[in-house]
Amino acid sequence: MFDLKEYNLIKDFIKQKSVLLMKHDKKNFARVGISINNYGVLENDGIKYYVISTNIFKSLILEGKLIDACLIYPNKFGTGNAKDVVDAIWILNPWCDLDHFIELLRDEQFCYVMEVKDGHITNKLLRIDLYRHIKENNSGGFDFIGGIFHCYKHFSYKGLPLSSGKEINNIDHPKQLVIKVIQAFFYGQDIMVTDDTFKSEIKIGEEAKIRLVYYFEKNTEIYFIKTAHRV
Repeated sequence: MFDLKEYNLIKDFIKQKSVLLMKHDKKNFARVGISINNYGVLENDGIKYYVISTNIFKSLILEGKLIDACLIYPNKFGTGNAKDVVDAIWILNPWCDLDHFIELLRDEQFCYVMEVKDGHITNKLLRIDLYRHIKENNSGGFDFIGGIFHCYKHFSYKGLPLSSGKEINNIDHPKQLVIKVIQAFFYGQDIMVTDDTFKSEIKIGEEAKIRLVYYFEKNTEIYFIKTAHRV
């Protein structure tokens, strides 16, 4: 559980980081406040890990609305086109036009994950976006760049792809991969790939592992997911 002091500490920390990121990305807005109802806590060996999500990230990923989309519109998953995936989600509740919805999911829909030890936030701050960008590929479709939807390209639910890729690696729930990403980030051994990109692995069974690849944005000191896949 967390107390009011920790909540205020984290709230101010998120606000500071969000403003820094807004300036770095040259945006004119940033989500600096998140409802206390969207603060989750994981604990391990006396260290608390706060998972703080926006409403849309919470609904789609942590509460599993993404499952509804892939069960109802399976033909829109595994097509190699990221826009098909977003379209399937949009059809479930089309309260704005599709182009605006694509931008909405890209802009400021995420969860922050951080450690709190002895009442202090440690230096490693992970931001898991739904996706950072959607970019046209050489096949005439579109790819998710970064974020959890890029990771889902390599995973499935009951044999159904969870994103634009065709790989069948079943997970029980979309949030299961988020938990594995968090574990790999905080518990795995970091290996530097370049001066700002790292990888880390964590076991998910007797033989299999999940490899997380992420990068460090030096100006804001925030880590972002590039991808995660089974090895």
